[in-house]
Amino acid sequence: MLEELGKVVEFKGKGVELHLDGQGEPFLYPYMEYFLEKASRMKGVEVVSIQSNGTLLTEEKISAIEDYVTRINLSLSSLDEKTAKTLHGAYSVKKVKEVAEMIASSKMDLLIAPVWVPGYNDREIPKIIEFALEIGAGKKYPPLGIQKYIPYRYGRKAGKSMPFKEFYRRLEEYEKEYGVKLVLGPEDFGMEKRPKLSCPFRRGERVRARVVCEGRLKGEKVCVARGRSIAVNTDKRVGEFVEFEVVSTKDGIIIGVER
Repeated sequence: MLEELGKVVEFKGKGVELHLDGQGEPFLYPYMEYFLEKASRMKGVEVVSIQSNGTLLTEEKISAIEDYVTRINLSLSSLDEKTAKTLHGAYSVKKVKEVAEMIASSKMDLLIAPVWVPGYNDREIPKIIEFALEIGAGKKYPPLGIQKYIPYRYGRKAGKSMPFKEFYRRLEEYEKEYGVKLVLGPEDFGMEKRPKLSCPFRRGERVRARVVCEGRLKGEKVCVARGRSIAVNTDKRVGEFVEFEVVSTKDGIIIGVER
């Protein structure tokens, strides 16, 4: 990962933000401290941020990474234990609140990023705003990044999504009430457009590659070809070769289907 990251950073140029996110909790990765140390010292990397639910963080871990990480975006969508368990499953609000306070008191910046799910945590949003401001989140970056719930084909379903117009209207109301910016844009994080990495595949192309590991979804495997990973729908086992058709290359995410 560090080798490939180095290639991307060199291509993008100086002032890169490395954001660690994933289909699960990034801190499940057993070599995270080593990776963060090496990545943060890479020429061209200016900011290192991580999306985390905070459940695996401790005072010891926070101390171990605070010299390498610029900001942690903490997923905290409710301060009520019952509501939090409905939204997150096994979850301890008390533990995550303690982690939030430790992050805010560390060298790292803290951004609390709740997902606003209509009918579930509407009353929790103002409480979360007050909590973020109370503990000193957002030393350099915004203290909050409130996200609109959008149903996703492979994600959890939790009722209907709020219309964008209403979502931003209500955020603007909270901005006035609490005196904090909640409608965020690229400029709040120093983001700018830069050239996109070219994709070595085209849609409709037939490819033969080796299966290297299981994929995220049932019936999905990860293959590697031309220096890229490809999510392929196949029953082939790890180590076997599979022939597939590239069906999507959107945003550099390559998806194939066995033919």
